[in-house]
Amino acid sequence: MSQLKELFTPIKVGNMELKNRFSMSCMAGGLSLDKDGYPEEAMIAYYAERAKSGPGMMGIGAGYVTVPFKESSARKFATVLYHDGCIEPLKRFTDAIHQYDTKFGIQLWDGGIQSGGPIQLTPSGIGSQYEAVGDLSEKSVLHTLTKEEIARVVKYFGDGAERCMKAGFDFVEIHAGHGYLISAFLTPHFNRRTDEYGGSFENRTRFLVEILREVKDRVGHALTVGVKVNGSDYLPENGWTLEDAVRFAPILEKEGADYIAATAGVVGSPRLTVPPLYEPQACFLEGAEAMKKVVNIPVSIVGRIKRPEMANQLIKDGKVDIVSMGRPFIADPEIVLKAREDRLDDVRPCLSDCRGCLDHQMRTIKKGEKPGTSCIVNARVGRELDCIDIPGDKKDNPRTVLVVGGGVSGLEAARRAAFSGHKVILCEQKGQLGGQIRLAEQIPGRHEIGDILPWFEGQLGKLGVDVRLNTAVDRAALESIKPDAVVIATGSLPKVPESLMNSIYNISDMALVMADEVVEDQAETGNNILVIGGDQIGMQIADYLSEQGKNVVVAEEGRHFAHKLAANDRWYLTSRLISKKVQRIKNVSGIEILEGDEVWLVVNGERKQLPGIDTVVLASERHSERTLADVAEKLGIETHVVGDATDANSEEGGTIFSSIAQGYDVARQL
Repeated sequence: MSQLKELFTPIKVGNMELKNRFSMSCMAGGLSLDKDGYPEEAMIAYYAERAKSGPGMMGIGAGYVTVPFKESSARKFATVLYHDGCIEPLKRFTDAIHQYDTKFGIQLWDGGIQSGGPIQLTPSGIGSQYEAVGDLSEKSVLHTLTKEEIARVVKYFGDGAERCMKAGFDFVEIHAGHGYLISAFLTPHFNRRTDEYGGSFENRTRFLVEILREVKDRVGHALTVGVKVNGSDYLPENGWTLEDAVRFAPILEKEGADYIAATAGVVGSPRLTVPPLYEPQACFLEGAEAMKKVVNIPVSIVGRIKRPEMANQLIKDGKVDIVSMGRPFIADPEIVLKAREDRLDDVRPCLSDCRGCLDHQMRTIKKGEKPGTSCIVNARVGRELDCIDIPGDKKDNPRTVLVVGGGVSGLEAARRAAFSGHKVILCEQKGQLGGQIRLAEQIPGRHEIGDILPWFEGQLGKLGVDVRLNTAVDRAALESIKPDAVVIATGSLPKVPESLMNSIYNISDMALVMADEVVEDQAETGNNILVIGGDQIGMQIADYLSEQGKNVVVAEEGRHFAHKLAANDRWYLTSRLISKKVQRIKNVSGIEILEGDEVWLVVNGERKQLPGIDTVVLASERHSERTLADVAEKLGIETHVVGDATDANSEEGGTIFSSIAQGYDVARQL
């Protein structure tokens, strides 16, 4: 029996008997769908791999129930539920998952102003508060539903639920959160109707109550029916509040909801619905805990619950009944199995970076290939059919593999090569592993980035990797070790950007430091700092320095800041810098430092003076360090280059996502 006994205590939810309190959250982003919106084999394989671990329940997000009001107006990445043609493909899906001991469901959903396409349904024609958030384009039309159309949509939810029943699902979950269509009816900011569907609390909740009744009438005898609802919209005014959620939860129970899935946030709220690492763990707990106190049906929680230990404690403390995890299941599909077997140190940690799972990046983008769900720490995600990992598959013909560099690309290359059964030696010239991650985890709000390092160290130890710290590798070392293959993971170093710095001259008393030196060496800086480079490194350095009370200006050559960060991380980081009055200047084509340390920027062809600058931090271009690759190749050694050592300045260069993926892909081919 696992030490996490509360998490592995069975629970009855509607018609379902769950063997544990683990729930793999209903997620939709980037799933592999064919042109008709039906699941492809890759999507089934992705879910099946996670079903093997045995969560109590798991589900598909965003099943689109509404018959499009205009051709092609459905969301691009949403499983189609509005046509009977979906039943057979979904039946194949449920049959595949039901090979394993888990309950399988799907969300009933209309995305409203986040649906994408030319027609987006709303209660009152109100879009997002913030132009930068949401999928509304210039060609989209916000369509206000008439009462007759509301009745049609209610029926569509029932129709979709019936198709799910015929397809063999165990449960359906009505998605009424996140600013989607139902949520918009609940929220005064979006719902400004004057008929019986707007105004009072009773009127604003009427649409959801009618949908719940319709779904229960149609499938409640056969399926468990849950409702996902916000504990709070997190809007500064005219939002759905915690008090509303507490008032509404007993109504949902009375109307037949079998469970409540508590979430939070809407499109445009300052706190995002998919919270990055800047948010505290269990960040949506307040709403779940409050609703649980007023109902007798199970309440689940989602939102930055990364570890089974935390999930168990929440249940033990009586705060929730079920814990839903999304990204942790992406990072480690065996998380339930490892928790059951008390192998908690083996759980690959989610870093709450949304680069792969939310921004839908692909490691290898081929012509015509669709982007899909992926993960910065798990390079197999989305490729379960193609990347079959078999422990020790090369043990009968092992090779000696030398990995040079202990950053994440080198760590992953060493791990994966040893996993196959090769003899692996990892050399790192510094006294500790981690590379750039050691610097990244010191940035305000980003300490969890370092969570991956203990996991790597533990895995390398269990796999027998020969780790040699304080060990530089040169020609003599290569000749001594005589590896069959060498993986160069020597990273990159910051450099003076030629495109921006060709006008800098006559520096006298001004300090000129590299970004790495600011964090790693605690290099001294003045109080008025110009950071050159506004991508992820420059913006994070600006956050680091401004946290010390220093005045910071960021100069970026391009049109965007923190381009390589995931959108949700960028949202929080930018908000932090704005709150600390960090000045950000884009489209900078030149920098001039004149006599007397007078600083000028060339912005859109015009000169702009920055008075009082006493320190310049270089945080833009980097130099890939790959000298050893040339040496190894001349010695005739099979040589591979991964991570920043390939090209730190490329579109994906300098990211954890790319570094781990390259380390994995190279190592599995050895």
